[in-house]
Amino acid sequence: MSLDATPPHPPSADRILRKALELFSKKGYDATSVREICEAAGITKPTLYHFYGSKEGVYRALVGGALGAFHARMLAELEAPGTVEQRLKRMAWAYFAIGLESEDVVRFILSLVHNPSSAAPATEFPEFYEELSGRVGRVVAEGVAQGELAPGPASVRVLVLMGALGEALCGYLTAERPQLDPALADSIVETVLKGWLA
Repeated sequence: MSLDATPPHPPSADRILRKALELFSKKGYDATSVREICEAAGITKPTLYHFYGSKEGVYRALVGGALGAFHARMLAELEAPGTVEQRLKRMAWAYFAIGLESEDVVRFILSLVHNPSSAAPATEFPEFYEELSGRVGRVVAEGVAQGELAPGPASVRVLVLMGALGEALCGYLTAERPQLDPALADSIVETVLKGWLA
């Protein structure tokens, strides 16, 4: 599990998260017990309770850590200096790189988005989505204000760009194509921006 915005966990705490991720991904949150997580991680229940308090705590640590790291990386690319096109290309490649580096985590997160468990704790997906799409929208609006992009609806432009990136990532996770690389990230951004250039 490489998506981690916090300092490294102690070995047993990290092992709990990795094994819980495997179990949640295969069986789902509802069907995974604390006992199974402990057996898979080679720890006792008190150890799990010490680090995370409960199965819900393990779940929250997985989801929160993954979303936090993804969010931080995407925002860092969007806020770095450069033209709108350069910033969006860096963000697009970071989006793909996260999928390549943390495929199991991304699969888990996508399963929660598309098939949420009624028993699992509530997540911050809506807030995460609103903040990220809002930041991409502000970058696009900056491009319009600076004369890099023609005027147009930022919200629709965000949907087009993020939809293209999401489709490419889902295609890779499903059928291992398209190949996620910087060239594809650049090409998607260039294609989308072509119709928006001032």
